[in-house]
Amino acid sequence: MLFNYNMKDNDKIKHFPIKKIKTGFFNNKNKLAEIKNFQGFEYVKLKKDVNGISFNKKALEDFAFSLKYTISIMRDTNNGIFLYEYFINGEDFDNFFKLYIDGTIEGKIVQIEKHTPDNLA
Repeated sequence: MLFNYNMKDNDKIKHFPIKKIKTGFFNNKNKLAEIKNFQGFEYVKLKKDVNGISFNKKALEDFAFSLKYTISIMRDTNNGIFLYEYFINGEDFDNFFKLYIDGTIEGKIVQIEKHTPDNLA
């Protein structure tokens, strides 16, 4: 999804142009991905990476498990509004969301931040 960012300056709103994604997986210059829609959500199906290399299941799983996430959840309780910061390993990501969907972890997701390992390059 592309965003149009607004900024307030001297009580006038300035509209910044929408930025198009030019690099990464969504580089449509080389016709790598076509944006489609399923159940109201936009997605792309990628057959190869930006270098034209087919994806490797083991490498993608290893990468996913090496990631860490900070998930911020807002809870509105009788004592006030609180923000809970959960620190999740990539291998526990699915389990965390199962607990969230089942209602064991309550609240509204405010942000999900992904942290990549330092030794990727």
